[in-house]
Amino acid sequence: MNQHQQRVFIALAAVLVVMAFGAGTATGLGLGKGIFLNAAARVAQITSGAFEHKRDYDIPAATNLNALEVIWEVREKVKQQFVYPVKDDNKLTYGAIRGMLAALDDPYTRFLDPKEFKDFRTDTSGHFDGIGAVLEAKTDDKGRDQVVISSILPEGPAAKTNLRPQDIIIKVDDKNVDGMTLNAVVNLIRGPRGTEVKLLVVRKGTEKPIEIKVVRANIEVKVVEYKMLDDEKKIGYIWLRSFNQNAVPEMNAAIADLTKKGMKSLVFDLSMDPGGILDVAVEVGSMFVDNGPIVWTKERGAEAKPLNAIPGNAISKNIKMVTLIDGGSASASEIVAGALQDTGRSLIVGQNSFGKSKVQTICELQDDSAMFLSTALYLTPKQRDIGIKDEKGKRGLKPDVYFPEPDPNKTDLKFDTWHDEQVQLAKAELLKLLAK
Repeated sequence: MNQHQQRVFIALAAVLVVMAFGAGTATGLGLGKGIFLNAAARVAQITSGAFEHKRDYDIPAATNLNALEVIWEVREKVKQQFVYPVKDDNKLTYGAIRGMLAALDDPYTRFLDPKEFKDFRTDTSGHFDGIGAVLEAKTDDKGRDQVVISSILPEGPAAKTNLRPQDIIIKVDDKNVDGMTLNAVVNLIRGPRGTEVKLLVVRKGTEKPIEIKVVRANIEVKVVEYKMLDDEKKIGYIWLRSFNQNAVPEMNAAIADLTKKGMKSLVFDLSMDPGGILDVAVEVGSMFVDNGPIVWTKERGAEAKPLNAIPGNAISKNIKMVTLIDGGSASASEIVAGALQDTGRSLIVGQNSFGKSKVQTICELQDDSAMFLSTALYLTPKQRDIGIKDEKGKRGLKPDVYFPEPDPNKTDLKFDTWHDEQVQLAKAELLKLLAK
């Protein structure tokens, strides 16, 4: 076996060993070439700074290699007998890995080859070229894979179009994306700034697919935006855009500045926030909830464990709050909103959140590829699983006060304009609370 074959064999072994163990922790459990990274890699939605690199090149001695022998046998026969020459051995290896992960029937577990993983780390650095939309893989009621718009970045060109969260992408530049992986669709949409991409999307409430053209641009993603929403009534406004490594210091700075300016109440905006690092969600939740669990996590075969609030960090309970969510609020933002709702700390307004209740762990493999594996469920403080459909077939956190969703047939409504209207509706609900 030559060196290249050994590398391929090790990569396959690492993945199979991981699958055999199933759900694990992100605390340095070595599994072959791949390794579950440290606790910072426990993410509710992948963001930059969510992992560290640590590698272990040895396959555990106790590994049963029978399954690998079958895979190796198929691989060699394909190389030797397939009617066309196989030009790229890695294509076979990565295809086998993707097939194994697809068998889990989990849209959040996926494999990224070295280029895709490098692009992922670039895209989540806070500065990138694109259309400014967060994509997610979903499975519809018939078990079909779909790529949907999870949220829209206000800084990006998509916010200036009719593109909206929950839109299902069916074509990119006239290419049918049915059955494509999330990464493949992202690669089709990605391109140099200044160039145009054409999306065909399906939207609930419309009879025909909608064609939307977006000109790609350079996007700088902000983590926290804040201001005094009403100087006279001292209503503060904080929009948390991502739960990455900068969220906690920027949130602390925002709260400190608004407090200095005399903030007496707060509109906390989690709309279009796709989530981030689990530990950051706990820290942000602790800024408003002083004790008890912010969230529960439940790994396979284990009892649910609480991740409790960090005492002494919460703002005064005299500061009344309204928290805004929508269909783009996912994972970590759902954790915080769920904690605020279950503890009665804040009124939740807007639309149903995205409905993602799984935690992913990043496992970097020996050739700089990576696997994102769902390793736990998260539950609200009252142990609600927001990933389960309700009686109306909807997932996600339910707001206490529903705001109207944008008219699906109103094609001239820009998403950033609609968001501004939602913030004003949230302010109106806060004024009602203050009047009581």
